[in-house]
Amino acid sequence: MNESNSTDLLLDISILYRSTQKYYDKMLQSLSLTYAQLPILILIYEHEGISLQQIAYEGGYDKGTITKQVQKLQEMGYIRVQSSQRDKRAKELYTTQNARSIMNKIYGIRASWWQHISASIPENDMQKFSTFYKTMVVSAREFAQKDQEEIVFFDHQKLNIEIDPGKMSTIVWTGGCNFRCPFCERSRFIFLKEDSRVITGTKILQYLEERQNVLDQLVITGGEPLMHPELDSFLKEAKALGYQIRIETNGSYPQHLEDLIQNHRVDQVVMSLKNTPEKYGQSIGLDQAEIQKIQRSVDILLHCDLDVRFVIVPIKEFHGQEDLIQMITWIKDAPCIELHSYQESMTPIQEGLHGYTHQELQSLLPQLQEITPNIKIKGGSL
Repeated sequence: MNESNSTDLLLDISILYRSTQKYYDKMLQSLSLTYAQLPILILIYEHEGISLQQIAYEGGYDKGTITKQVQKLQEMGYIRVQSSQRDKRAKELYTTQNARSIMNKIYGIRASWWQHISASIPENDMQKFSTFYKTMVVSAREFAQKDQEEIVFFDHQKLNIEIDPGKMSTIVWTGGCNFRCPFCERSRFIFLKEDSRVITGTKILQYLEERQNVLDQLVITGGEPLMHPELDSFLKEAKALGYQIRIETNGSYPQHLEDLIQNHRVDQVVMSLKNTPEKYGQSIGLDQAEIQKIQRSVDILLHCDLDVRFVIVPIKEFHGQEDLIQMITWIKDAPCIELHSYQESMTPIQEGLHGYTHQELQSLLPQLQEITPNIKIKGGSL
C-alpha cells in the first residue's frame, strides 16, 4: 500500500479501538467484565442515580445496547436499578458494594493504558490532542443528530464555459461510484478520503440563487450521481431557480434516470459507454456487469426528447477497432456520440494505460461515420 499524507481517521480509530478492547478485555477478565460494559459502569459510579436516558446520551448509545449492558451488570451484582422517587416511571442506576470495591483496580487499569499509549507524546501535544478530540466528539454528536438526507458534493467548479459551449455552467461532483473503471481519471471521487472537502446541497443552492442572472446550467457529475436518491429534492429546487440541468452518468441506475426524466428534473443527459456488452465487466473493473441495466438506460435515452449524448473514451488496452465499431453500432440511433481523448497525464485507477491519439481517432472517424453521422471527436474524457 502506498503511503498517503491524507488522514484516514476511521482506520486509525478502528485500530485504537480494537487494541484498547483487547487490552481491557484481558485485564478485566478476572472481574468478569468486558470493555463494552466498562464506560457504563464508570458513568454509574461517578453519577450515582443516573438514568438510562442520561447514559445513552453521554455515551452515544442506542436504547437497545444500553439496556442489554445494564441488564448484564445487574445480573453480575455490580449495579442495582430502582424507581425514581420523583417519577415512578423512570429508573435510577446505582453501583453496589461489589462494584465499589473494584473501582480502584479499574481506574488503575485505565490509567495504565492511557500512560502506555501517550508515553511517547509530549505533554503539550497531548493536551492539544485532548482538546481537539473532545471538540471532534461534540461535532460528531451534533452531526449524528442531523438530518442526513441532504445531498453532499465533493468539489465545485463555480464557472465553466467549455463543457457546453455557449452556456455558462457550474459543475458539482458527487462522491462514490459502483464502477471501478481502470481508466477512470476521477479516483478521488470514488475512494473518498476522510478529509475530503464536503459541500452541502444547501450551499450549492445558495450559490445558484445568488447567480441566477449569470449562470445558465448546473452540471452534476461524479462519481456516479444517480446512486444518490437524495439528489431528487436538490434537483427540484435547482430547477425552481430556472437552471438547466445536465447529469453525467454511467447508466447503471436506469430507474432513477427514468424517474428524473419523467419528473422533468433534467434537461441533458450524458452517458458514458464503457465497452461492448461482452467486455463490459472488465472495462468497469468488476467480474460481471449488469448489462441489462446498461441496455435499459440506453433504451430510455434513445427514446426520450432530452438533449442526449453518449461518450466513449477509447483505451488501447480495452478497445480495439472492432470493439469501437460494435459500440457505435449499439447506439447508432443516438443524436450525439462523442469520442473523447484519454488524458494520460491524469492519475487513473490503473496506471500504464494508453488512449488513442487525436490523429488515430481522426483516422477511424470516416469508418465510424458510415454507421452514424452523429459522431464527433472531443478532447478530454467524461
